[in-house]
Amino acid sequence: MSRLSAANKKAALSHTLVLGAALCLFSCASAASSESHSRIAATAEAYIASRHPWQQLSTKITVQNLDPRTQLSRCPAKLEAFLSNGARIKRRTTVGVRCTAGAKPWKIYLPVTVEAFAKVMVTKHPIAPGSTITARDVSWGKRDITTLGYGYLQSLGDQGGYQSRRSIAQGAVLTPNMVSASSIINKGQRVQLTSNDGPVSVSMMGIALQDGALGKRILVKNLNSGKRLEGVVASDNQVLLN
Repeated sequence: MSRLSAANKKAALSHTLVLGAALCLFSCASAASSESHSRIAATAEAYIASRHPWQQLSTKITVQNLDPRTQLSRCPAKLEAFLSNGARIKRRTTVGVRCTAGAKPWKIYLPVTVEAFAKVMVTKHPIAPGSTITARDVSWGKRDITTLGYGYLQSLGDQGGYQSRRSIAQGAVLTPNMVSASSIINKGQRVQLTSNDGPVSVSMMGIALQDGALGKRILVKNLNSGKRLEGVVASDNQVLLN
């Protein structure tokens, strides 16, 4: 009885080995005839890496994994990546990968995410509306700027700096819509009015009728003629007339 049992065990083991070998042959043949998921992902990643708009920054590119059940015939040629007509590369972009060679051409789409990191200005403490923002109010932090839909500031601006348009919370990334350029000319201030008419430059004294930031248009009055004129703020004491 024990000899029969041992024979049965041996036969069962032999059957299992044969079945396992058959399954291995089937799966190995299937894998050999299917396109590599890693090759598809690498094609999509390389396409985005060479074309995204943050080339000067440190970036991280993530390609979403394909469903493990996805099987595409192995491409005998180089895979091609592409975007749909009218599509642009953004933080999250759907990239197509296709095989145009072989008996069974195919194409597939993969979501690809780009993170781009840059140093941005972050507030050290809450800032009240109308406050002048100085270096004491900000620190630098590294952020993924692809998530900053309103942009970000890289400096405190030109002469005059910035004023807060509204309340800004502590730890907030400073964005252009949070600030306005600070005035460098104040209403009632005496300023030099300069008019460039061809090769002749004429200067006269005037008075500012409005506050003005660098590069902004303001109304002024010529102190000699009393005329109201419009000009562009060129410095903290000069306005260029039209």
